[in-house]
Amino acid sequence: MAKSSLISNPLISICIPAYNCGKYILETLNCLCAQTYSPIEIIVVNDGSTDDTEAVIKQVTDERIRLIFISNGGAAKARNVAFNNAKGEYIVFFDADDFVKPDFIMSQADKIQGRKDAVVLALWGRFYNDDLQTFKLNDTPVDEMTFEEWIKYYWCRCNPMTNPGRALIPVTLVKEAGLWNEELSLNDDLEFFTRVFLKTKKLLFNHDAIFYYRSGISGLSGEKSDKAYKSLYNSILFSVNNVLSAYDYDQSLLKSCANMWQSFIYEVYPFQKKYLQLANAEIKNLMRPDYRFMASGYTKYLVKIIGWKLTKKIKLALK
Repeated sequence: MAKSSLISNPLISICIPAYNCGKYILETLNCLCAQTYSPIEIIVVNDGSTDDTEAVIKQVTDERIRLIFISNGGAAKARNVAFNNAKGEYIVFFDADDFVKPDFIMSQADKIQGRKDAVVLALWGRFYNDDLQTFKLNDTPVDEMTFEEWIKYYWCRCNPMTNPGRALIPVTLVKEAGLWNEELSLNDDLEFFTRVFLKTKKLLFNHDAIFYYRSGISGLSGEKSDKAYKSLYNSILFSVNNVLSAYDYDQSLLKSCANMWQSFIYEVYPFQKKYLQLANAEIKNLMRPDYRFMASGYTKYLVKIIGWKLTKKIKLALK
């Protein structure tokens, strides 16, 4: 077994919200129980599941797993319950369908080296149809960033996604930033990590750890209800306002925030007229965005000819 370079290994708590995930939770728990790092604890909060989630969890006989049952309150609440029951110095908020290889936690711990002012982010990519052969790694250009640099790079490109499981976070930073916002559902990770990153001196990218994000399954990220759109709007509103309160304004910062709002407009158009109006009003207080409507193939040519709004309406009609 490999040994961490840390003199004394801190306890790492892995917090998992579990709701109707009986199909995937066994693979997730098995990959975590196979971690070469020690000590870890795995806190699973069964968020009122109505399938066989609880029975599947109980198949895994490992003393490091603690199972907590609550009535259904959403992923944010389940993560908060797990956090409040955690005893570690560092936290990983893992989802119930995530996957990592056995050296993942060890590599993350080696990267952070006991720091309490930094967050370590593993590299990540998506795989589809439960097939790891479809995995494609996302590119990460640097070894470390400040959060302001993160905003000007990732927010500007409207690619701020932070899968919770790829982050190793000191517990002290979470306590300073505050727990997950239980009023949010869709895109709650943006709002949570904005607050955490604002308390962070450095974001460290770990090129030796890879996080496998399962895509192509029905879940919260695919939800398009009024409640989901409200959550999406509020997550961006809270995040942008927190950033604008924390940093001095410059063109790059304002453009990055404006681009985030523009991406929201592309997502919800032509529905949710109320939120479209609110988002456009927010942009007017910033600066003109330059983020373009994402299109490829024939759609790319349609956008050039008839514009993105009519193109999107046609695509929706064809569905």
